[in-house]
Amino acid sequence: MSDRLTQLQDVVNLLADHLCNATGVLQETARPSRFGNFEQNSTTNSNADNTGDDYSQLFATLITRTTSEVVALIESLPTIPSTDDDLAEQHAQLELLEQENVEATAKLEQTTELAEYLLEQVQTCLQSLSQAILDERKKIQNV
Repeated sequence: MSDRLTQLQDVVNLLADHLCNATGVLQETARPSRFGNFEQNSTTNSNADNTGDDYSQLFATLITRTTSEVVALIESLPTIPSTDDDLAEQHAQLELLEQENVEATAKLEQTTELAEYLLEQVQTCLQSLSQAILDERKKIQNV
């Protein structure tokens, strides 16, 4: 399951979809406006008024429900410590993490040095082995 921030982003995107769709329905079902010097050749459909009211109610419900989900998800997010004790505890945890980081860095450096030393040893052995094989081949060819 996704984390809370991803859930929050998904619900905010859903809310944006509802708002855009509601705007589109409002635009589609709106009564025409009259302009001064233009002829008006439009037919009004009384069924469109009923459909517009139905859509208005539907989108109002969807937007309200989705907004409630956004609020619930925001409230479920962890809070930032605000008291001095909370800040001191957070600071102590950060110092502990920093100390663990220093220790892990030192261990990594030691391991890296050991790996480099072992690599040099392996390369030296391979070089000696290769040289010995070449010397043996020369002896065989000279015989």
